[in-house]
Amino acid sequence: MIPPDSSPPATVLDAYLHALLSGDCAAGHALGTETFRKGNGELCGETTVISARVNGDPATPSSDEVVFASTLITTGTADGSVPDGEITWFYALARQPDGSWRLTGGGSGP
Repeated sequence: MIPPDSSPPATVLDAYLHALLSGDCAAGHALGTETFRKGNGELCGETTVISARVNGDPATPSSDEVVFASTLITTGTADGSVPDGEITWFYALARQPDGSWRLTGGGSGP
């Protein structure tokens, strides 16, 4: 389910993680911008995520950007870019011109 455009970033990330866990890549993609893709944080369709949890409060580089740390358990990727097992994965979200929050990128570290 896609949350309303007025939803805070934590709600958007939660909806994405639910989509990721259920394999609903169409819903997951709808919560991201064009920059959120394979190689820049998008995991849906690239690995199976068995478990996901957000780790505490996000970092807030600006009033229009937040970065959440999460712990994922995955089956890994065929190319080895994401390992099998428990990993820390970061998700960046930015406020869009219409006021909605969307995923813009992510990965395993800076």
